Amino acid sequence: MSTVGARLKNDGTLLTAGVFDEVTQSTHSIKIDGIFAAELDEHTISVGSAPGGAAELNGTTQYLGLASSPNFQFGTADFTVEGYFFLKALSYTRLWSFPNGDNVEVQDSTIYYWNGATASASSAGVISQDQWIHVALVKRSGVVNLYVDGVSRITDNSPLNSSAARALAIGGEVSTEVGGQNPTAGTRDGFLNGYITNFRVVKGTAVYTTDFNVPNVTPLTTVVSDTVLLLVMEQSSNFLADSSASKMPVTNVGGVTFKAATPFSMSTDTPMKQYSNGILQVKNEFDEVTGIV
Repeated sequence: MSTVGARLKNDGTLLTAGVFDEVTQSTHSIKIDGIFAAELDEHTISVGSAPGGAAELNGTTQYLGLASSPNFQFGTADFTVEGYFFLKALSYTRLWSFPNGDNVEVQDSTIYYWNGATASASSAGVISQDQWIHVALVKRSGVVNLYVDGVSRITDNSPLNSSAARALAIGGEVSTEVGGQNPTAGTRDGFLNGYITNFRVVKGTAVYTTDFNVPNVTPLTTVVSDTVLLLVMEQSSNFLADSSASKMPVTNVGGVTFKAATPFSMSTDTPMKQYSNGILQVKNEFDEVTGIV
């Protein structure tokens, strides 16, 4: 079949890159780049159906590790650590872990912030199983707030001021010596059972300063100039690549795999979406050759 650049508008008009026979396509072979924008968003796609991906962790042996780096030495400065998480179980889970504090953990339906000395808890019922949640740890002017789905659930007026380069584990524990809400001494613990995507660390900026609407349309970006780590995880071939300027290497511990799952939706009001990766999604099924719905 010939390659044709075409778009069916919601009023029934079929736009094409050039003249061609819609039924047989026997007269012309047409291939023209640039018919669509980098990504043409024309139809509301429900949450979870937009193209994208996540890291899938098994809850027993897998996590993502980053070596000790000055990027994770926040000191007294503002910072933001955030990501999207889908928990298949609510047993003790480390969403992320540094060796000496600024760690976020879940047990049952409660979320915890461990500042290196004590663990502060939200109320029960904050965390839900089997659905995407957005979690952001933000320090601003010396005060930490832990947001779940845009709502502050924990405030700590005496947070950790990290004074040296640190390692980071996502979905697990940096080492067996890390404390927290419910650590198992001498044993790695808190492995996450579920998915993680769009994990971002911003050093020097409090991205959120009050309760906020969670970004749920498109993946996070490095528009915040202080971004030192961004794992968007859109493509299976390089889902652990850091999109920030730091290009930090991520160690895949235990064989974490790619999962075609996303918390994002695409919000528009007409019947079709052309993605930059070539996928065409439509509100109703239609014949791309004839244009008949």
